[in-house]
Amino acid sequence: MERVLSLKASYLAEKAGYDVYIITASLKSRKAFFPLSPKVHLHDLDCSDHPAMLFYARKLEAFLLEIKADVCISMCGGELYVLPDLRDGSVKIAEFHFAHKKFMLKYGGTALGRIYAGIRTRMLEKAVSRLSAFVVLTKEDMLSWQGIAPKLVQIYNPLSFSPDHAAVLTQKSFIAVGRLEAQKNYQDMLAAWKIVAERHPDWQLKIFGKGDCRNSLMKQISSLGLENKVLLMGHTKNIREEMLACSGLVMSSLYEGFPMVLLEAQAAGLPIVSYTCPCGPAEIVEDGKSGILVKPGDIEGLASGICRLIEDEEFRCNCGRNSYEGARRFEMDGIMQQWDSLFKSLL
Repeated sequence: MERVLSLKASYLAEKAGYDVYIITASLKSRKAFFPLSPKVHLHDLDCSDHPAMLFYARKLEAFLLEIKADVCISMCGGELYVLPDLRDGSVKIAEFHFAHKKFMLKYGGTALGRIYAGIRTRMLEKAVSRLSAFVVLTKEDMLSWQGIAPKLVQIYNPLSFSPDHAAVLTQKSFIAVGRLEAQKNYQDMLAAWKIVAERHPDWQLKIFGKGDCRNSLMKQISSLGLENKVLLMGHTKNIREEMLACSGLVMSSLYEGFPMVLLEAQAAGLPIVSYTCPCGPAEIVEDGKSGILVKPGDIEGLASGICRLIEDEEFRCNCGRNSYEGARRFEMDGIMQQWDSLFKSLL
């Protein structure tokens, strides 16, 4: 989300002529992780000592009045629930980087969890219904929001880098990218790679990301005997170079909003093996053409897809070529024209 925000804010300031502010609640002197145009204004409300939402809302409203904002966009954090009540005169929009079923998918494993997920979902829907516009990332998710938001718009995330050249697909390695958290479901990926390693012991899986599940994943890697076959690489700012040094990407998430990693893999010309989780993979990957889509939970199917790409070089290269060409659907100019049109229609 931060990467996409940095890209879009920089584009609006540099190329579209907007005066852009990124407002944070409590940045605590942290620097922006991704490159950001110097034309983008960063403003922190410094609410660290006052976590109450009412205090935050008053400071946010005061600053929006000060800069005379025309449009205020929420990324669906806590501010979403107070945004419609602010009297600064700006048009209120939110963009949702998850699936409508996020809370049920995250917490719905128990009866109590389903009750909690239902409450959270209803709170989200009530806030969305009071906005001027609500932006979702996929056509799949858009269907589930029909009748809730007054103005519902679907806009894909843009590519984070230009597809200027593709990977050669000769390295004996696959890549996976994302936070080491339960949502990314790396447990299934490791179980699938155990099958892959038995057939192709000279191939490696490199996982990039940090998170709370690192220790448990290390234990699983050890218990499966995958040391030196699956590597937890930590975080990197230059994921494109890492992708260009691999021959395919794997994703086994339980759910997504619109996975940027799949766009980045396409821009690097990588064939993709992915679960068809909600939402995004089925709108990015063309099954059998730019990669292989697998039913969620089908560990053997995930392993089979990876092995097919390893064993069939012609198929792997064709998928990589189609993946690379398909990435152009998500280039920045076309995506940001849709945002510009939305702003103008609301103002």
